[in-house]
Amino acid sequence: MISRRALTVVTSRACAKRSMSDAPKMHKAKDVWASIEATRPKDDHPHNVFHPPYNKFVAAFLVGGVVVFGYGSMYMGMRHQQYKQGYWK
Repeated sequence: MISRRALTVVTSRACAKRSMSDAPKMHKAKDVWASIEATRPKDDHPHNVFHPPYNKFVAAFLVGGVVVFGYGSMYMGMRHQQYKQGYWK
């Protein structure tokens, strides 16, 4: 079991605020960033999510389908609420 004195000391040190006279803690990685980047492998081909060429018909169909589905779901939800609450008969 931890003694009360030891617990008090540890708690006060862990919760104590840093005095304003202390220098701020600096990140060390920025000092060695050039050497870190030098060790990375060269990436000749960026791995993008989408690679052209795109089929314009398929892209237009998908975009149109999303718009129609989004509008339709909002309209049907609104229509359901109007009928449910008695505004429309």
